[in-house]
Amino acid sequence: MLKGIQKIKGLGVFANYAPPAGTAEFGVKNLIYGWNYSGKTTLSRLFGLLDAKKPNPELPTCAFSIDTDQGVVTEANYQTCPQIVRVFNSDFVAENLNFAGTPFKPILLLGSESEAAQKEIDRCEELAKRSVAGAAAAKKDADDTKKTLDKAKTDTAANIKSTVSLVSFFGSTQLDRELQTVGLGLEDYELGASALEADLKLARSSDQDQLTPVPKVVLSPAIDDLHTQATVLLAKTPNLASTIEHLVKNPLIESWVESGLPLHDGKTACEFCGGDLGAHRMASIKAHFSKDLANHKQKVQALLAKVESAKLSMAQRKEVELYAQFRTRFSAAQANTQTAIDAFNAEVQSLADDLRKKIQSPFAALAPQAIDPAKATTVSKAVDALNEVIGDNNKVTSNFSTEKTAAISRLKLHFAQEFAKKVDLAGYEAGQKRFARRQKKYNWCSEQLDTEIRRLKAIISQAQRGREEINKQIETLLGSESVQIAVIKVGDQERFQLIRRDGKLAKHLSEGEKTAIAFSFFLTKLRELKKLDEAIVYVDDPISSLDSNHIFQVTAMIKETFFHKDGKDWKSHFKQVFFSTHNFEFFSLLRELSPSNKTAAKHYLVKRVAPNESSLGNMPQSMFRYSSEYHFLFDVLNDFHKAADKTDFKVLMLLPNAVRRFVELYTFAKYPGDRDTPVDARADRIFGPEKTKRILKVLHYFSHANNIERIAENNNLICDIEGAVNDLMELLEEKDPLHMEALKAAIA
Repeated sequence: MLKGIQKIKGLGVFANYAPPAGTAEFGVKNLIYGWNYSGKTTLSRLFGLLDAKKPNPELPTCAFSIDTDQGVVTEANYQTCPQIVRVFNSDFVAENLNFAGTPFKPILLLGSESEAAQKEIDRCEELAKRSVAGAAAAKKDADDTKKTLDKAKTDTAANIKSTVSLVSFFGSTQLDRELQTVGLGLEDYELGASALEADLKLARSSDQDQLTPVPKVVLSPAIDDLHTQATVLLAKTPNLASTIEHLVKNPLIESWVESGLPLHDGKTACEFCGGDLGAHRMASIKAHFSKDLANHKQKVQALLAKVESAKLSMAQRKEVELYAQFRTRFSAAQANTQTAIDAFNAEVQSLADDLRKKIQSPFAALAPQAIDPAKATTVSKAVDALNEVIGDNNKVTSNFSTEKTAAISRLKLHFAQEFAKKVDLAGYEAGQKRFARRQKKYNWCSEQLDTEIRRLKAIISQAQRGREEINKQIETLLGSESVQIAVIKVGDQERFQLIRRDGKLAKHLSEGEKTAIAFSFFLTKLRELKKLDEAIVYVDDPISSLDSNHIFQVTAMIKETFFHKDGKDWKSHFKQVFFSTHNFEFFSLLRELSPSNKTAAKHYLVKRVAPNESSLGNMPQSMFRYSSEYHFLFDVLNDFHKAADKTDFKVLMLLPNAVRRFVELYTFAKYPGDRDTPVDARADRIFGPEKTKRILKVLHYFSHANNIERIAENNNLICDIEGAVNDLMELLEEKDPLHMEALKAAIA
């Protein structure tokens, strides 16, 4: 059931509607009363959206919220709302009937002879409905899965663009291209941690980050030949024929004597101790330091110089001289090379130390420390590794743009492969194929069932039964000589057509005939519903252009169609019904129809409260107390007349119509034979021309709601309404005090 309208925005006179405080929740039977142009038809068109389950091209884009026992229905979800709604209004008439003689869509009702076929049709239609639902569900599953994947692609593409610092556009479409390459399975595009970091650093670099090439390291480690030479030289000793044994045994003393020998040339006394230094002693000392010894020492010194020069050294480079992606490798390679150099230089230093020992002890036969040839090899390999890093770095410098582009390409493929694994892209493709097969299967079933339904429908005619029922309704309202419905063939389709009793096309129908036919058509069409107790029906002013006699007949038809007696209680055939009207007599008749208890029947008033705004709220108590519109109108005028504050704009909106209608009824009651006489003429006879003009001038100007915008444009005239009402009430007191007294007593 519909429980209440909580919001309407942008729909005609309901520019910004919210229910007044205390507005009752809808019941089973709902009566809505309102004068012309108050918004009744606009309300019916809102209900019409729930009926059609699709937008009405003649309605503006609007927003609304309707509470139901199955959740809230809004402009966003009404096309899928579960409520079954049927609406009778001008839109229904325009869509379903043609009063110019042209055939129109028939009402299809079952005859007893077609029940078996119809049951089979119903079964097939239910299966077809399931098939359509199954296909829709499969499509929805596929669409939802694709939507989820598409969002993941969009998010991932944005993340890749941000992570790689891409300048060019990279969205889901571009990611799809990378996924296609990954999907070929030609190679593994996943990068290791170090490669990923290196490519990210290069990809994020700018042209200003291009560095100067780093010189490669050139080292030639060589010690084997020097070691061989040292082995020979260290083992060799000078001629010992003229040596002084003491000096030979004491190398330090020998070295000391040798260094001081030049100081004693031509001297006869020792410079150190002052002792006698004879010619014979000097000759023996000089003989000890022979030329052979000098030559030997000179060779050792020369070899020592070569050994010292064999030491390796390498200029240390800073990390910032290389691209960020190579710095870690470079630091490790440079440190490894320096370690190898230090180990090699230690070998060289050991050989140099041996040569120095030989210089100190030239007469001693020595053997050098053994060397490790692998040390030189280690240096060469370390240098090669270091130069490899430098080469990679310099390659980037030489081909900066190309290398950066290649790094970006590798990163895209890396992240694409990572994404494919994360979302199980292969599983997704398999799932989409399953959904497609399922949808195809359901569609095939639906097509087969549709074929069978068409075959069954071809053997029965439901239009004739519909024609019979609607003709009964039309005859009830218009009589036996009225317009009738005929069934004709248009191609292979059955259609309705309006004809007169003489068989001629029914054209130029009166407005009363149109109303009677349209409402009869609607009441009959309701029987197409399989379950009336699940339907909600809204009927908007079905008595337009009908006289009082027909109003009673319409009421009787409504009672028969919509209500039935269940034991002592009257109940509705439908889940919920709504009736809206501007005719107070019709409203009163509808009000008397059961169910009439407070919980099942609710009553509302729709009224214009601003130039572009109407309100739907509870019906005033005065309309419950009196069965006459006349009493209600007097109650409205009397309340305004007695009110201390007469500036309420909402009240002012009601008064022009209320006063005009009251004066019409009052004057006609005084002069019932003057139905065709204008209200002004009847009022002149009662109040006099001057007073009548005073009362009716403003009311004529404002009493037609289709010109209600005048109020907003003529605030000075609206102020005269208070004077007009005061004059009317005073004239009634003066001219017809007994009538006035009776009216006051009736509303007390």
